Amino acid sequence: MSTAFQIALADQSAARMASLLQTLNELLRAVDSRVVLLRPLTASFDSQSDDLDLLLTESQRQQLICAAKAACHQGQIHCRIRQTVAAKAELTLWTIDCSQRLMIDLWTSFDQLPHQQRKSISATRLLNTLSPLTLHSETNPAHEAADPRVPALRQLPPDIDLCLLLQHVSKKNKSLSVRAVRERITAACGRLAVWSPDPATVSVPHDMLAGLRELARELDKAIIITRNNIALTERYLVLRLAAASGNRGLRILEPRRSRRLLTDLRKAIMKRLPCLAVIGSDGAGKSSLVKALAKQQPTVQPVVAKKFYRRSLSYQIITGLFKRLGGLDRGVFDDRCASIVTLRAIPAAWIKLLLRLNPFSRNSKPVPPSPSMAERARIPGVMILDRSVSSFLIADRKSDTPTLTCGATWIESLIPPVTSLLMMMPWDELTRHKQELSACGHEQYQRLLFEQAQRQSPMDIMLLARTESAEAAAKVIAKIFEADPRSVREPETRSHTKRFKKAAA
Repeated sequence: MSTAFQIALADQSAARMASLLQTLNELLRAVDSRVVLLRPLTASFDSQSDDLDLLLTESQRQQLICAAKAACHQGQIHCRIRQTVAAKAELTLWTIDCSQRLMIDLWTSFDQLPHQQRKSISATRLLNTLSPLTLHSETNPAHEAADPRVPALRQLPPDIDLCLLLQHVSKKNKSLSVRAVRERITAACGRLAVWSPDPATVSVPHDMLAGLRELARELDKAIIITRNNIALTERYLVLRLAAASGNRGLRILEPRRSRRLLTDLRKAIMKRLPCLAVIGSDGAGKSSLVKALAKQQPTVQPVVAKKFYRRSLSYQIITGLFKRLGGLDRGVFDDRCASIVTLRAIPAAWIKLLLRLNPFSRNSKPVPPSPSMAERARIPGVMILDRSVSSFLIADRKSDTPTLTCGATWIESLIPPVTSLLMMMPWDELTRHKQELSACGHEQYQRLLFEQAQRQSPMDIMLLARTESAEAAAKVIAKIFEADPRSVREPETRSHTKRFKKAAA
């Protein structure tokens, strides 16, 4: 490969990365102010391996996710949203050709406190320390700009920023010799060195601020962060937040919301028995996508979701009687008896999923516990549905006003965990395939499907923008599965942590 060609590829990659950052800026403008970059970006930020950590409230996080959904609907990006714990959601933005991605962690609380394992600090308490100028200005002043690459982001005051960074580094057992860690700490210490708080608007514990400044000066030559340093930053952080005008009289340290045992169990099932449910309006191309995936990926096991209940003898007898006596087709019966139909489909879905654990089953395609890099190049033994079981709970889905069946939310908790793939096809494109839905009905139906996928715990949603063909969409899905950062980075992180603990001992 020639040098000129390599430079051209690097320029194209940088251009795609810049477009993703520009898309992120546009998404942040749809959020009600005060979105903070939790940890500064390094100069050598690589979107393929590094991620952004944003601090925002739960309502702001939902606004950002909805803005990403709208961008997918407009054909700008693909994205994936995952959430296992309440405090953190993972948002990944992809270019249309899936050549570049941008990984973003959305935090609604800070729970990386080494001396307070069961405590956390709400994002609202931290955001209340922002100055009024930061809250209402359209452009950040130079000393408050988070990063020139993401100008829509805000930045916490320098003293709080340094305290949070040191708590994070200590909690994650990160070595100060790592270049990225050292660069972040140097940037935070530099901000604190030139910062002078305004006594009229900022209340700081001045007796402890001198100690924090002294600590910042010593960090340039420090090898480790001592326990006394962590205790100092934690005490300063609590006193500083308590003195903020918006936090007076409120509790700073709150009990950390622990993950439920049921969520951990469902997460283990999703990892061991992955299942992909393709959802979307009629005519969006769900069946074509399933066929294309089955053709391209030998490990994919396609299943028609409607067979979970329509193959039963009782269903055929009842629908036959309804058709003969009342002239009702199966669709009308499914709408009027959505709860019963779904309850019938749930055990069938569980049985179909769990049968894949049986090595003697003809259709069994078990997932290897530790797939190699070569095996990650394809979708690892996924069962794929052309419709989610939870979508049976949406009645009148071909009308202008599709609605959720009464009692749907508790029935949804019984459904097996799946990765939901929502095909974001615009209505004008949809009408070329089928003329069954109006624009209003299509929008309402997609909104209900998206809300259903968000209620799943753990949550895993892929939003796929319109592609040229079903084959192209199948290649996009394969690339997203192949480049899953969590399956590649977690073992490296654990091994690095073990080495760091051993060296510290």
